[in-house]
Amino acid sequence: MNLRIEKIRLKDLENFVQNETFQQFTTIPITILRAKSYLNNPNTQSNDVVLYLGFIEKQLVAFRSLFAGRIFSENESIRFAWCSGNWVHPGFRRKGFSEQLLHEAFADWNGKLMFTNYAPNSEKLYLKTGLFQPIHQFKGFRGYLFPKTRKLIQSAGKNLVTKFVFSSIDSIISVYASLRILFFNAEPNPDFEFKTAQFPDPECYQLLQNNSQNHIFERGETELNWIFQFPWISTEHHSVAEKYPFSSFSTSFYYNTIKVFSKKELIGFFIFSVREGHLKTLFFFIPEEVEIEVAKYLKQFCITQKIEVITVYNSEIAQHLFSRKFPFLHTKKYGQKIYSSFEIKNSANLRFQDGDGDVIFT
Repeated sequence: MNLRIEKIRLKDLENFVQNETFQQFTTIPITILRAKSYLNNPNTQSNDVVLYLGFIEKQLVAFRSLFAGRIFSENESIRFAWCSGNWVHPGFRRKGFSEQLLHEAFADWNGKLMFTNYAPNSEKLYLKTGLFQPIHQFKGFRGYLFPKTRKLIQSAGKNLVTKFVFSSIDSIISVYASLRILFFNAEPNPDFEFKTAQFPDPECYQLLQNNSQNHIFERGETELNWIFQFPWISTEHHSVAEKYPFSSFSTSFYYNTIKVFSKKELIGFFIFSVREGHLKTLFFFIPEEVEIEVAKYLKQFCITQKIEVITVYNSEIAQHLFSRKFPFLHTKKYGQKIYSSFEIKNSANLRFQDGDGDVIFT
């Protein structure tokens, strides 16, 4: 059984998603929103291969999507591709098709690939190839405040009986959590003030420009604006979302940028997203002395907005949350790795952000 591979370059992507063949796929390899994001990526070039399609006869049985990234190490700028989206039809799994597409991408991108934000099985597949080595391990925090067992346990919605049982459990948990938070006092430091915006503004970007922190991916104004202007997640449901096997629709999804002031002077900011009750921190640009206040702010936000789950990869903020776990009902260590197929010099001294890779999009 030979896999026929087709490659879609960036310059052909717009026509590809508009043609009749794409509309007829039972499973689509990319959404219109994600295609727009790829097309406007400031790191991309027109000849970049961004989609690999695997066919058996005329049936699409596998695909892999990638988008261009850029790292900065020892005054050197290196272009590479983030692996983001790998699918094989259930009837054609364990035939090596996913690995075939990966090796094609490895060759086309001159051996320069990265991945993160992976499922356990996906990680095993990548590591099986022997192409990747970890360059960073996030040592993060996950806390549960108003958890929904219906989301955490797959069998919770199996039938009417289990739905009723787990709904009752969720009601009890909610009451218990609501009582616990009555005893929480954030005790904010009056020397610091927090202001909310949806996205970073020129003042934030000026602060970034004036104070380099040796971040490996150096996401600044150009790249962050691209990310926010061309999101992957829509809150408007389209039938096409049912044909795409990855995240593309959410009933609730938004970003918040929190500006931190000391004596009315902007000293830092951080970004997080909230998706259907799950808060994820994505980007931190803050001085060390304000880290504990940021941890307090996140706790208070979780209480006010009745956040179900919070995930923080930043190790310094995570340590503050672990040191004072109240009012979370349950906490645990949580963090993924960033893998690279090529050597990055001095990676141990470079800084990483919670939302690096495609994490910030989803």
